[in-house]
Amino acid sequence: MSILIADSGSTKTEWVLVNKESKEFFKSDGLNPYFRTHGQLSEAIKNGVKNSLKNTQVDEIFFYGSGSGNESRKAILQNAIRENFPESEIHIESDMLGAAIACFGKKEGVACIMGTGSNSCVYDGEKIVKSIPSLGFVFGDEGSGGYFGKRILNAYYYKTMPEDLRNALEETSDMSLESVLHKIYEEPQANRFVASFSKILGDYRDHPFIKNMVRKGFEAFADKQLGYFEESKEKEIGFVGSIASVYQEILEEVLSERGMDLSIVVRKPLDRLVDFHTS
Repeated sequence: MSILIADSGSTKTEWVLVNKESKEFFKSDGLNPYFRTHGQLSEAIKNGVKNSLKNTQVDEIFFYGSGSGNESRKAILQNAIRENFPESEIHIESDMLGAAIACFGKKEGVACIMGTGSNSCVYDGEKIVKSIPSLGFVFGDEGSGGYFGKRILNAYYYKTMPEDLRNALEETSDMSLESVLHKIYEEPQANRFVASFSKILGDYRDHPFIKNMVRKGFEAFADKQLGYFEESKEKEIGFVGSIASVYQEILEEVLSERGMDLSIVVRKPLDRLVDFHTS
């Protein structure tokens, strides 16, 4: 029996095909149905996975993805996957449930995502029992790549950013205001574009300006998202995502100051999802 498991955000999707003999890994574009049409989703799955598998039989698919919590959006994604794998049994769940499983398996806890976007929930070891209203890229996503990307752009154009960081952005990106605004307001997937500027957080992780920005972002996440749940001071807290991983020490400090317990940070949840579905 072969199982295909996917962990999908707005920026990228990581896949693994698991059978008795081996594991095969694949990557495709992000498959968030809020930002892609049915045709774009189907094409991305075809190019990223289906063509590589050729005639390999896939018995079951477990897909965990951003934008998959809404039933109407889930249906769009289901149809796109079905087009490419018509014989497979398909299970689609939210990236939030995938993060909870990756952090806690069959134990309870408060699970959080810090990727292109951010989210959090209370998990009872089987299902999500409480979730925060997901306000998305414009109104929410505290502590995420999109959140920090907006603040990096703001600091660059208002000249509140140190010169060395301004120079670093200019060396790697077209920072003309006309070009940036065009990509945000006139091209698709503005959230991904803005979040791409958060790469500087990893490149300059020890820079005082960056560390201060990260701390403030984590404080906003803790106060608004974790503060939404009374369980945040009663249960273990787990995070999925590279930003939480890179700045785990600051994250732990911020949570500790609020009487919260950081239990685990998972940079890449796919391996833990494989263990969950094959153990």
